[in-house]
Amino acid sequence: MENNISNVTDEKYTVALVEPFDEECHVDRRRRLTKIMSEFQEHLTERSNHFLGYHLNQDCSCLTDLSPFLRFHINNIGDPFKESNLGLRSKKFEVAVLDWFAQLWEIENDEYWGYVTNGGTEANLQALLLGRDLLPDGILYTSKESHYSIFKAARICRIECQIIDTLITGEIDCKDLKEKLFANKDKFAIINLNIGTTFKGGVDNLDLVIKTLEECDFSRDRFYIHCDAALYGLISPFLENVYSYISSLHVCVCVYTWNGEFKEF
Repeated sequence: MENNISNVTDEKYTVALVEPFDEECHVDRRRRLTKIMSEFQEHLTERSNHFLGYHLNQDCSCLTDLSPFLRFHINNIGDPFKESNLGLRSKKFEVAVLDWFAQLWEIENDEYWGYVTNGGTEANLQALLLGRDLLPDGILYTSKESHYSIFKAARICRIECQIIDTLITGEIDCKDLKEKLFANKDKFAIINLNIGTTFKGGVDNLDLVIKTLEECDFSRDRFYIHCDAALYGLISPFLENVYSYISSLHVCVCVYTWNGEFKEF
């Protein structure tokens, strides 16, 4: 069994790129393209049969209903809540998705802003960029169990990053957080909390983190909290009466990611 898995994992799918020749007839070109696409489909089918260890939905059959729209170059450029001069857009559907998530998290439609991103990395980058813009010299505090995109975003945004220890469950260790907050009381705090870590499914205790911030004398205007809820955003009930403390949140649904900024901040 181990050898079979290893063989599948190590197998590399490659295809040679060939420039089309002017004298190449259209029929031969289509036949070669069809062969390449068929082989690639067989490759994906074989890999999906041995796919494990990565949390994503492989049932994409419903996406075939959207195939008629592949004829159009749709581009939701700019703010989804503002009209653009690009007529080929689907912003009304994007806003409908955002409203659905806002309702799920019990947020009024006029109390949030957000957009549908291309993935969790972009969502985390956007969230931390907002935090840095609001608190320019703030320090990012995030657990060592955080997704790699958090640390990548910190480097891109040039934010000083303090890595916090975790408990055995993968949850952030608020004792270590408290020590590092006390050591940097003169600077703003940008907090990344995980609602489901990648490997352990750890959920950071938002109530305890807020209590820790208060014990360290961080007033509401001196910290920014982002919740990376890519894993449990849809299946884990959120803590009550803490929405005013959250500045941004992102949730993944299969390959679709929502990044929202709470207007409260």
